[in-house]
Amino acid sequence: MNSSLHRISFAIALAVALACLPTASRAQEQSERYIAAGERLYESLEYERALAQFAQARRLPRSLVQDVRIALFEGLILSDMGMHEEAVAAFKSALLLEPEASLPAPASPQLTREFEGIRKEVREELAARQRKQQEASTPAGPTVLLPSGAPPQARPSWLNTRVSLGRVSVPTPTLVLLGSGAIAGGVGGIFGLQSRAQVQATREAAFRDEMVARHGEAVSSARVANLLFGAAGLLGTGAAINWLLSGTGMDSQAKGEQ
Repeated sequence: MNSSLHRISFAIALAVALACLPTASRAQEQSERYIAAGERLYESLEYERALAQFAQARRLPRSLVQDVRIALFEGLILSDMGMHEEAVAAFKSALLLEPEASLPAPASPQLTREFEGIRKEVREELAARQRKQQEASTPAGPTVLLPSGAPPQARPSWLNTRVSLGRVSVPTPTLVLLGSGAIAGGVGGIFGLQSRAQVQATREAAFRDEMVARHGEAVSSARVANLLFGAAGLLGTGAAINWLLSGTGMDSQAKGEQ
């Protein structure tokens, strides 16, 4: 009975730890309200008020998808207001974040053709940057192949050990997975903050080349952050499953105490 209670308590604590991973969902919901208000004002042709709502949304933490929506609507508004260069810059900033993005509202054939031209230019820039990064990367070393008849390696001894935490005996692999998940979540939070700073630097860039470079860095940091958050969730889930499935050591310890 006591061992079951300890197991349930540890599982609850693990779930709470996973829920505390860095997240900006609440702030993104606030940003979504401003974005939705800006979209409604755009449909009502109240361009100045719509831009003001999008500016309010930019002051809050946002997701990559929200950044793309804001930039696309700003491009549409600036185009309708006759601010051609500013509209092109807004469209390009959106496409640098998401090259497959499409206009969120109906537009004239001329604007649609111009938008597709900007998309083509962005794809060429991204492809050139990717080729340059591949050329600069260090080639991987030779792959070592084991003979077909080689015997399987023995299981490391530490995988069978357990660590006592008070009255609870936790398998070492569980602690390793949990610690790795916490580290991945923390590093992901750092990359997320770095991405936000790079997006802000993009908006403040004075030249197009600098804007393109900053957007590329922001996209890379955002992708790394998302991968790390996903890895943290998987590692935490793996830790919980590993601990729940390997309860023999804890049960035996509890029986010994009785």
